[in-house]
Amino acid sequence: MISLASPRTRVDSDTPSALRDPPPYTPTHSRVSSFRSPQLEVLFYCPAVKTVSAAWSSNRTIPVYGDHDVVGGKIIVDPSCRSGRVILTISGTVVYNYTQEDIELPYLEHAGKRKHVFFFRSAVIEVTSSNSNSPRSGFSQVFKRRQTVPSLESDMRAFPFSFEFGRRVQAGDSLPPTFSSFDSSRMPFEISYQVTATWEPLKLTHQSSLLTIPIVIRPDPDFQSVDAHPESRISWLEIPLKSQRPVPFRCAITVPSALTFPRTAPIPFFVVFTTVPRSKTLAREIATDATISISVSRHMSITEGGSVISSTPESIVSDAGSGARPPRFKTNMIKRIKSRTSLWSLQSSKSSNSRDLPPEVSSPQPPRCTFSETRIIYNGMCIGFPKRPRLHRDSSKTHPSLEAHHALPDGLHKGAITLNRNMLASIDWGGISLKYYLEVSVLVGQDELRTKFVLRIT
Repeated sequence: MISLASPRTRVDSDTPSALRDPPPYTPTHSRVSSFRSPQLEVLFYCPAVKTVSAAWSSNRTIPVYGDHDVVGGKIIVDPSCRSGRVILTISGTVVYNYTQEDIELPYLEHAGKRKHVFFFRSAVIEVTSSNSNSPRSGFSQVFKRRQTVPSLESDMRAFPFSFEFGRRVQAGDSLPPTFSSFDSSRMPFEISYQVTATWEPLKLTHQSSLLTIPIVIRPDPDFQSVDAHPESRISWLEIPLKSQRPVPFRCAITVPSALTFPRTAPIPFFVVFTTVPRSKTLAREIATDATISISVSRHMSITEGGSVISSTPESIVSDAGSGARPPRFKTNMIKRIKSRTSLWSLQSSKSSNSRDLPPEVSSPQPPRCTFSETRIIYNGMCIGFPKRPRLHRDSSKTHPSLEAHHALPDGLHKGAITLNRNMLASIDWGGISLKYYLEVSVLVGQDELRTKFVLRIT
């Protein structure tokens, strides 16, 4: 079995380019998913894997992470790759279909598919080796040739890596999970994540490598048991319905005050009405002939130029060869800067520009909405208010007063909205907005009362 860690090899302790061990790495998950290219091998330590069929293999395991996990693993560089760098990126993209009616920008002339990147992070691993022209390097090569037993561990170089999804802007924000819809009429887009590993050699004559790895992000539902909290009670929120003109009655809808519901559970609600002033004749007419409509709509928008969760590339770890990149990169960069610009040229160009051109204040471009869609995912209707509210006795078992009976509404409609467990949760991340709205309407003759508010679906 080949060890993944580099051996403790040392040429000279006084030399700053002495070989040192990379920092230790302890995997947090037991499952491993590996991907290979001629120059690289990437190992993912993940809590779960998904087996899919591929053209090059009968089975392929895809790493699966939760939206609170850290995507981490280890990358192994082939011994033939002496000097260069490995660029690791993780990105989240949404691919959506837009029709001719959805086009809101002039440069979108034809309907089709479009890709939007809402999450991006990157890191750079510097891989260097000792200078082969130095005398100490020649001595080390002779020492290696005099070894009786060849060892592959001495040439193996492994580097740990990890990516975090970042902190939420607010408590309700969550990373969009991986999603793919085959029915474009229901959800005309898909969300995917991938990790890209690129090997860039120092010498242009050497071969580069690109490895694209798909990963799956799924939400972590919080475990909640109703039996564990038998005494907990739901607090309710009463939202009034409004009309365009004064009417002799009032209507309201009562829902759980959190306004946050899982996809696997129904949404309970109550619709009540009260005549003002109290009228038994009008109450009987409303309770018999009123039309109650309940609908849940989904509004999705993709805004380009919005805030993409990203980070600047940072160096993870350097190879044990020299501890730093060869000075060739730095000297070439300094020579280019010195040959093109100087202090006098910068000052003269600045003064000439200030005399010739008037001062201009550049304002940032506003975000542009390239896709917007609204669909109704639930629609229900009921004729009349079949029930009348009743008072529940408290623990003291005292009879309710007459004032409490008179304060009750004249009619009640009780119901529950069942959602599709395969639907997407609410999203507000990196230019993607997916919101759900609950709309209630009560129609009595020519008068209509209605309200609309946002629901958070988890």
